[in-house]
Amino acid sequence: MLYMIFGGSGSGKSAYAEDLAVKLCPGEKVYLATLTDIDAEMEQRIRDHRKMREGKNFRTVEQGLALESLDISGERLVLLECMTNLLANEMYSPEAKQAEDVPAYIMEGIRHLKEQAEDLIIIAQDAFSEVPMDPEMRRYVKASGRVNQMLAKEADVVVEVKFSLPLVLKGGEILSEVESR
Repeated sequence: MLYMIFGGSGSGKSAYAEDLAVKLCPGEKVYLATLTDIDAEMEQRIRDHRKMREGKNFRTVEQGLALESLDISGERLVLLECMTNLLANEMYSPEAKQAEDVPAYIMEGIRHLKEQAEDLIIIAQDAFSEVPMDPEMRRYVKASGRVNQMLAKEADVVVEVKFSLPLVLKGGEILSEVESR
């Protein structure tokens, strides 16, 4: 199953996704970290997320580029945190493939992961309600919207989280089964 959990910054989406991961797979699971450690603020975010995961049986794999090269075969559950960071890495990192159609390239990597893991949870940020003036930011916002649309279309479950409250947009019956376990 493919689960998409999205919301704005500070919405509670990560906590919701981690709790869902524990319900789906109480045993060992993979936390696929895409955030790169580029400054003190990012270092703090990484520490905060590690603390949130304590005691939840996550094994962290750090990979912010080229998901198609990652071998996670046989894993029960993978939680990818987060699509927004992955997109930025693929668009702006000097090590990136520099694909012509970055959202389509990312979706190839997502499909690669989905083929290998029983359950794949992807966290995405919805932080772009206004169109920025800067042309490069407009390009990024457009790509972010496109990759999130593609992901939502393929996902079995889509949940928007606002103020730590989940709003199920797709796949409610699947989540009901998970909750009844």
